[in-house]
Amino acid sequence: MEMGQVKWKNVRLYRVAVGLSLTILAVGLFWGCSQGSASPPNSQAASILSSDISSEATSSHRKAADGTRTITDMMGNRITVPDEIRRVYCSSPIGTDFLYTLAPETLLGWSWAMSDEEKKYILSPYKDLPVLGGNMAGQNSINTETVIKLKPDIILDFAHEGQVGEAVKKLSEQTGIPIVEAPSDLDRTEECYRFFGDLLNRKDRGDQLADYVRDSLARTKAVCEKVPAGQRMKLYYSESADGLKTDGTDSMHTEVIDFVRAINVVDMKTTAMANGTAVSMEQVLAWNPEVILLNRKMGGDEFLKSVYSDPKWAAVSAVRNKRIYTPVSVPFNWFDRPPSVARVLGVQWLASALYPDTVKIDLKSEIQKFYQLFYQAEVSGEQAEALLKASGVGP
Repeated sequence: MEMGQVKWKNVRLYRVAVGLSLTILAVGLFWGCSQGSASPPNSQAASILSSDISSEATSSHRKAADGTRTITDMMGNRITVPDEIRRVYCSSPIGTDFLYTLAPETLLGWSWAMSDEEKKYILSPYKDLPVLGGNMAGQNSINTETVIKLKPDIILDFAHEGQVGEAVKKLSEQTGIPIVEAPSDLDRTEECYRFFGDLLNRKDRGDQLADYVRDSLARTKAVCEKVPAGQRMKLYYSESADGLKTDGTDSMHTEVIDFVRAINVVDMKTTAMANGTAVSMEQVLAWNPEVILLNRKMGGDEFLKSVYSDPKWAAVSAVRNKRIYTPVSVPFNWFDRPPSVARVLGVQWLASALYPDTVKIDLKSEIQKFYQLFYQAEVSGEQAEALLKASGVGP
């Protein structure tokens, strides 16, 4: 063998030896790191990753090894919740109504005892869920013992202006169950469906309901904006059997009035009173509303039985012209007490009632569509007509 060939062979053997040594070293380093420097699930590195999550209200998350995730709820609170949320306690009727339409299988119970009339539109597996109470009208009726036994994964709280009730806070502190807050505003209903559809792994369903809300509210708003300012109706909302309790323009209970561009004649401050504010007959006569809305669960039926024959009310425009309406309340109220997702249907109903010459909506068809989509309840044309007739708007 020639000398040049020997040298070249030695060079090749040297390169192979060096390459093999480097490979063994790399494997050794990798093995050592993986065995001796593994970060536990709650390490600083995991915290850094978690802190990179957007601070905007979103349920996007990074799963932790312990089956939890950190989210930012719709009111900006950073909280840790189970990755799979299967059991939810709603702290108010607003949340209960909302959750039933989105993911009824996660609903642990109702905020109130449902009537037989309400149950007609509720799916069979959920008609007789336990009554768990909640934070309603400034009163605490939470059945704490039962709620704890049911072991909810989260407490869903629709907090008006971000104010969580003390009883709800106490329940969370006692049990460690996280509170997920959401806004009760009508114009954020679409956002709520998208957020909680994502949070509860019901994205398709959430988007479907959100799309209806978006399109329906936009369509109704557009037609209401065509009503000339001088033709906007003056409206009074009655919340008692004598008709002398109400809510003003500063209240969450009158959002539907504002949405349809009606004029709430009650411009006084009323939010300090959870169950409405008492007013005098003299004030009502001075306001002289063109339309009166009644709340059936707060004495509306009793008021309606007597108002047309009561001389005290005879001079009021709404009474003279028989323009007193009672929003539908089954299974959830189209207007108020409690405010619910059904307000999306309620704005269409009220706009049609107030401005029949401007607002042209096929209410019967819309009722059937809404009840099927949101409640999964089939409503016949006759049933839809009956609901409208009971509200004072139907034929």
